[in-house]
Amino acid sequence: MFVSGRWLISCGRLLAPGLLIALLAMAGPLPRAHAEVDPGTAAAVNPTEPAELIVANRPITTLRASAFGAGPAERVATITDGLQTLLQHGGPLVVTARPIPEGLAVLIDGRFLFRILDGDAIQEAGETPAMAASKAVSNPQLALDEIRESRDSEAMLKATGYTVLATTVLAVLLWLIVRGYAFVARRIRAFVDLRSEKLVPSWSRQVVGNTGIADLAVVPVKLVAWAGALLLIYQWTALVLEFFPYTRPWGESLFHNLLGALGRFGRSILHAIPGLLFVALIFFVTRFIVRVVRAFFEGVQAGRINVGWIDETTARPTGRLLTAIIWLFSLVAAYPYIPGSDSDAFKGIGVFVGLMLSIGASGVVNQAVSGLMLMYTKALRPGEFVQVGETEGTVTSVGFLTTRIETLRNVEVTLPNALLVSNVTRNLSRLAANGGMRLTTSVTIGYDTPWRQVHAMLQIAAERTAGVFRETPVRVLQTALQDFYVEYTLVVAVANPRDKIFVLNELHAHIQDVFNEYGVQIMSPNYEADPADKKFVPKEQWFQAPAQATAAQPATTPDSARTQ
Repeated sequence: MFVSGRWLISCGRLLAPGLLIALLAMAGPLPRAHAEVDPGTAAAVNPTEPAELIVANRPITTLRASAFGAGPAERVATITDGLQTLLQHGGPLVVTARPIPEGLAVLIDGRFLFRILDGDAIQEAGETPAMAASKAVSNPQLALDEIRESRDSEAMLKATGYTVLATTVLAVLLWLIVRGYAFVARRIRAFVDLRSEKLVPSWSRQVVGNTGIADLAVVPVKLVAWAGALLLIYQWTALVLEFFPYTRPWGESLFHNLLGALGRFGRSILHAIPGLLFVALIFFVTRFIVRVVRAFFEGVQAGRINVGWIDETTARPTGRLLTAIIWLFSLVAAYPYIPGSDSDAFKGIGVFVGLMLSIGASGVVNQAVSGLMLMYTKALRPGEFVQVGETEGTVTSVGFLTTRIETLRNVEVTLPNALLVSNVTRNLSRLAANGGMRLTTSVTIGYDTPWRQVHAMLQIAAERTAGVFRETPVRVLQTALQDFYVEYTLVVAVANPRDKIFVLNELHAHIQDVFNEYGVQIMSPNYEADPADKKFVPKEQWFQAPAQATAAQPATTPDSARTQ
């Protein structure tokens, strides 16, 4: 099997720290076997605090009682000195125990080492003096066996060989993980490139592109590869540490910690299963209810279902609002059953999200409430022609946050709903079906022109305009008597409010033509000096063409009274 130089360098960098630890651990116990006491425990300020006895890096027992005026820390220091003396004499190093009145005496090769008293047992945890004594016998024997093993050069050489073998196996397994990851990643990328148009929405391809989608699809495989590699390195470290006597307790601790973590993880999964099942039940029930609600409001919007409290315009926003409320209630109901919901991290995230929403969503809530007001008051509907401030056009959509209006210049204007609520909105098409929308225009003519003639000319101009609604009578009003002229206002009806500009354009053209035909000047005279002759209309000129003698009085009643 051949591997590249770069791979060997990477493996060397990865495995060098572990090999260094193993070599140091192997070199540690070789000079001499010894017993030691935990420095933090031996230097305890309070002499009555429990002290742990450690031999060759392995915990033996914890002393809690005082004996002959010596506290636990002093007892540990005395035992350590006695063990050093016993080890210097050599021997098979066999640990035995002998009952004494106050507990149990521990001996090495028949020589007294230390005693386990009844007060050394943790009686609150259910530990009896016999159990404490049993540990005090088995643990020293294991520590002495490891001391003897550390003196055996053959055993140390075998441990070194096992370390090299384990390192080789680790390197091969890591190499297989790297090659396997590369193979699977290539297959996933090829599959995504081939099926991306069918599996991935177009908007996501536009955002991240095909390369980004392939990278996202490879992420789970990469996580699995990293987890497998870290697990192998962890297990290799524990195994190598167990090969050498001095570091064997560390390796055993790593192994037991891994098993304990896996056990806790498994128990957490088992405990979370009932809650997850309940969350799934809430999800499926909520989904069913939401589908029923959506089908109902879609039927109302399409006109298949008729109810008195809602119409086609408000059916869609009402359905969305009710759907959001249902999902929020389901989330609140399922929250206590989500694994980890009672943890401090989960609570902290919830507080952070709530704080961000409360700070940043005030404007959004204002716009949403304004949108609901517009929808349920029915001030605006899609398709209606409205005027808001300087914006005039057709409403294309009324959303929760904004309203879109398409102007006559083919420009879409987006207005915040709060702006619509706080300003006057003129709906020009709401009453258009009742006789059309009223359209007005004004001219100012001097007092020397008969008002009856002006009325008749304006009505002729209105009759010539094609866009004027014929079913509504045309009206001419004298809206002001200024100092030098009279203001005449022509009122016509337009069937389609969207055509108001074009109708007004044609109407102005016909007004100019009619006034030119009858020789009347459209002008607003102003005072500069007293005229030589009085400016008035003699009675014989009151009915100048096109005025008729029947039009003796101006219209003084509204359209509704005249049509009755």
